[in-house]
Amino acid sequence: MQVQGRGVEQDGVVVDERATFLVDARHAGTADLAVAVFDEDSNEVDVSVSERTSPPGGVYECSYTARDPGRHVVSVSYGHVAVPQSPFKVSLIHVHR
Repeated sequence: MQVQGRGVEQDGVVVDERATFLVDARHAGTADLAVAVFDEDSNEVDVSVSERTSPPGGVYECSYTARDPGRHVVSVSYGHVAVPQSPFKVSLIHVHR
């Protein structure tokens, strides 16, 4: 199992910008993928998960848009088992434009 992308990196996620990451489960067999994101007040953040068609089967694109700065937790499990390094602790920053 591999989970990678800006949405699970410790730094660099920006408030009100879509953060994405990939879950590569091609070599993990068939199971249910569960992804959840929580802000520092334990409020759940909406997450979109879709299976990619290329490469075929087992690669999922996940994305979320957090509205508040601060520490967030991204939890990823496959077959009801936490994937390596999950939960991911992500610090969101507010960028003034």
